[in-house]
Amino acid sequence: MKYIAFAAAMAASPALADQAVSINFAGEIAGKPFSCAETFEGIGAKATAVRGIDYRVFVSGAALIRADGTAQPIALEQDGKWQLDDLALLDFEDGSGGCSTGTAETNTALRGTVPEGEYVGLAFNLAVPFDKNHGDPTLAAAPLNTTAMFWNWQGGYRFVRIDMVPVDKAADGPKGWFLHLGSTMCPAASKTEAPTAECKNPNHLPVSFAAFDPATNAVVIDPAAVVAEADMTVNAAETSPGCMSFPGDADCTTVMSKLGVPYGDIPAGAQQLVSKR
Repeated sequence: MKYIAFAAAMAASPALADQAVSINFAGEIAGKPFSCAETFEGIGAKATAVRGIDYRVFVSGAALIRADGTAQPIALEQDGKWQLDDLALLDFEDGSGGCSTGTAETNTALRGTVPEGEYVGLAFNLAVPFDKNHGDPTLAAAPLNTTAMFWNWQGGYRFVRIDMVPVDKAADGPKGWFLHLGSTMCPAASKTEAPTAECKNPNHLPVSFAAFDPATNAVVIDPAAVVAEADMTVNAAETSPGCMSFPGDADCTTVMSKLGVPYGDIPAGAQQLVSKR
């Protein structure tokens, strides 16, 4: 078995030292690195050419896994911008071109420390924990002050926001096809109030790799397989563009199970959004 071995730089001391660790992420569409200027061919059921106009995800609860299966949480660097407690925002767009809702700065890695030791795997969630998911983003610390990732107080944040637009848009076609994952059916009196209990559909997406070496591997996020059966050129009547996780949206019926979460009567399948290389 291959181990991720961190050298004991302080071997003379009986106390374990902390070891810096960085987990690299790559945002792609159909195997091509995401760029606000790129056209991505062959997307969805009709092999549509699309451009990406936003690409951001929240990651929480990242941990390295020991050979015995126990998890060692990564103590994230509290940088005041991208990482807060055990939560981080990954941002693959740079605000250029069609990415008008974005920012110039990008962030493609988790940075933190773990005690020195031998680690073989990686686990994390694409999610904002419930206790952080329903506050006021205008008062929140970074990165939860990123209002472009916020739906409303009831639903909370978009955990995944990947926005695509067909290159050849018909006059009566959708303005875009957006893949948004977030919590739904959260009990609250209105969209402007926080829920009073856990959401019926938390839609948290756990990811784990039994073998992962931060020195040589990267986490790859790519929605192409998730939307493979979706028609990017149409949108179900009276619904948000694309699939935004909300119940009763015909555009979600072939998508949500591929994200690894159940959708109505459709059971969760194997998640196909995240892989490694």
